[in-house]
Amino acid sequence: MWLRKVFPLVCSFFLPAFSVSVSGREGPVLDKGPTLHSLISELSACNGKETFQIAWRIRRQPDWHTYWLHPGDVGVPPSIEWDLPDGVEASPLVFPPPKRVLMGEVAAHGHHGETLFVSKISFSEAFVPTDRLVIRGKAAWLACSQTCLPGFGELELSLPIHSENQKDKSWTGHFLSFQKKLPVPPPEGWQAQAFEDGNKLRMIIPEEPETSTPGIYFFSEGRTVKSDAMQPVRPRNGNWELQMARSAWSNKSETHLRGLLYRKAGWQGDPTLQFYQVSLPLIKR
Repeated sequence: MWLRKVFPLVCSFFLPAFSVSVSGREGPVLDKGPTLHSLISELSACNGKETFQIAWRIRRQPDWHTYWLHPGDVGVPPSIEWDLPDGVEASPLVFPPPKRVLMGEVAAHGHHGETLFVSKISFSEAFVPTDRLVIRGKAAWLACSQTCLPGFGELELSLPIHSENQKDKSWTGHFLSFQKKLPVPPPEGWQAQAFEDGNKLRMIIPEEPETSTPGIYFFSEGRTVKSDAMQPVRPRNGNWELQMARSAWSNKSETHLRGLLYRKAGWQGDPTLQFYQVSLPLIKR
C-alpha cells in the first residue's frame, strides 16, 4: 500500500518521452524509459458502424513490470481515460492473465515483457463519419523493478474510414494470441470449495488425472489474499488443498473468493489452458 501513497511524489523521475516511427496500424510509440506504449488496431480501416478491437500495447525492459488489475499487496494497475468522438464508445480494458512479480522483495501480480490490454470500440447512431476515426487516451501506469516509476502519457490512433472494415494482418496474430490466453470458466461438474478460518484461507481443488506436482497458484481479485506469501499445496482425500493467507487489506465481509486459478501444467491436459476464472462461496470454519 505504501506504493499507492508515494505514487504522486516520484513523478519527477520521469525520463523525457518521444514518439518513435512505427509500421502497420499502430499509433505513435511513447517512450517512457523502462516502458514503451502505443495503441494498435485489428483493423487497417473501419466502416464506422461495426464493433472492432484496439489494444494498448506495453513493452517493458527486462526486470521491469507493470501491474495486473488486482495487483495484490502493492502496486497500481494501468488505466486509460479515453477521448473519443461523439457516438464512439470504448469498453473497459481486458487485462491479460498475470504473473507473480517482485517490487524489491515484495511479491505482487503483474506483467513482464510485452502485453496487450484490449478494448472494443463501438458506434451509436450519434457518430457522424468523416474520413478518419481518431482515438485518443490519457494513460497512467506504474512501472517497477528495484524502484518504481509512475508514468503518464497521451496515446493516439488514427484509422481511415472506408465502406468496409479491413483487417490489419500485421496485428491479427497478436489479438488471436491474446484471446487464446484468456481465462475460462471451469468445466461443468468441476467442484471446488473455499474455506476461511480467521486469517487463513483454503481452497479444495479436484485433482487432475495425472498427479505430478500441481504447480497451482491463486491470483485473487480485490485484496482478499496476501500476494506476498507462499501458497503451499498438499494432497487431501483425493483432492488438492491450496493454503493461503488473508491480506491485512481484505474486506472481512466478503462472501466469495474470486480470481484466477493458475496451474503451470495447464488444466484438462491442455498446457495452453493455464487459468480458470473462479468464484467460490467462502465457507466459515
